[in-house]
Amino acid sequence: MRVDAIKKTGVMAGAVVGGIIGGGVSLVGKLSGVKFLDEVGESIVDSAICTGGIAGDLVGGTADVLVGKITSDDERVRAGAGDLTSGGRKIAGNIVDNVKTLADCGGEIARGIGKRDGKRVLRGAKTLAKVIVVGAVTVGAIRVKKSEEETSDDASR
Repeated sequence: MRVDAIKKTGVMAGAVVGGIIGGGVSLVGKLSGVKFLDEVGESIVDSAICTGGIAGDLVGGTADVLVGKITSDDERVRAGAGDLTSGGRKIAGNIVDNVKTLADCGGEIARGIGKRDGKRVLRGAKTLAKVIVVGAVTVGAIRVKKSEEETSDDASR
């Protein structure tokens, strides 16, 4: 199996898993009119695809490095190392994004409590709940889709 196929398989596996689980949750949200469930489902799909892409980079990169070392193919070793670096950057970037999201949620909740603004507390708590649910389901990269009200409120801050 070629390494490119391994990388594509990771993305496809993420899409399948995300589509089944996240798509199901999103569909339930759409049918029941519960926007939160729809957004969680969409976030699960995005997160699973991202996790699959990272896994594909890491597995493909490792395979390239090993095969390159065995066959003394320096070009293949460099390509594999590049894929490993790319996967590592994606992991680090996702961690930074998630820390920022959690800090934003905590700040939103704290500001809401301080100003006795229940809507603000609820907004922060909803995003925090999405991160927790998506993280528990995908066990990998977390990409949380903000609701329309969260997005419009970000612009007004």
